[in-house]
Amino acid sequence: MDNSLEIAKEIRDKINSLPEAQEYIKLKNIIDNDAEIKALQEEMISQKKQGKIDEASRISSKINSLPVYQNFQFVKEQLADTLKIVADILK
Repeated sequence: MDNSLEIAKEIRDKINSLPEAQEYIKLKNIIDNDAEIKALQEEMISQKKQGKIDEASRISSKINSLPVYQNFQFVKEQLADTLKIVADILK
C-alpha cells in the first residue's frame, strides 16, 4: 500500500510540474481572484434566479470573451488531453 501511495504522489507531482498544469493553476487563481469576473458571475447567477435567461446568457458571453478566460479554457483543454493520455497509460 505504501508503495502505491508513493507512486501516486510521484505521478501527481510530475503532473503538477507540467507547463500546462502550472499555467492552469496560475490562470485559475487569477480568475478566482478577479473582482470583475466575480461580479459578473454573481450577476449572471442573479439573472438566472430571476428567470432572465437572455441577460444571464449575455453576461456569460461577456465572461467567456475575456482574454484571461479564453486562455484558461484553452489551457484547461490542453491539460485535460494530457490527463487523458496519462489515464490511458495507467490502465
